[in-house]
Amino acid sequence: MKNQRQSNGMTIDPALLTYMRYHPEWYLLLSRYPEEYPQLLERYKIENKLTMADRIERVGTLMKMIEMFI
Repeated sequence: MKNQRQSNGMTIDPALLTYMRYHPEWYLLLSRYPEEYPQLLERYKIENKLTMADRIERVGTLMKMIEMFI
């Protein structure tokens, strides 16, 4: 947990902060509607391929690569 910042009692992932720097519209949206935070996380995961479907796809690709080496 060293790479996470804490502010106002909330732990924030540095990668998420970087995402927000590249998409500053989230600052405005979250300042007015903090309940939109789950949508920010969902959009972040989709754009950075961190969803469960992406993870399953990566595991499948790795298994195919391992299969080719055997």
